Amino acid sequence: MKMKINVDKSLNKAVKTGKVIIGANRTVDAAANGSAKMVVLASNCPEDIKQKVQETNVQVLEYEGTSVELGPICGKPFTIAAMAIIDAGESDILAAKAL
Repeated sequence: MKMKINVDKSLNKAVKTGKVIIGANRTVDAAANGSAKMVVLASNCPEDIKQKVQETNVQVLEYEGTSVELGPICGKPFTIAAMAIIDAGESDILAAKAL
């Protein structure tokens, strides 16, 4: 049986206990240079950013919500279209089903 993780809770925990990079350009850089273990893209992430990330071989998690929803889930008062998980900390986000 597959374990279903709560993506919202896992992302929040990763932000609090691990190391994440927030911001589309910085996320693309982290994916390209291999420091990102996973990239999380909001459902409304710009196509060019999505494409740049998918050109790397990093695990991609397509977040079902929009960037407006992703920001507050990560405890931030702004929108987040893309973020990179460098270190998941105490979070189980890396176990989430990627594309």
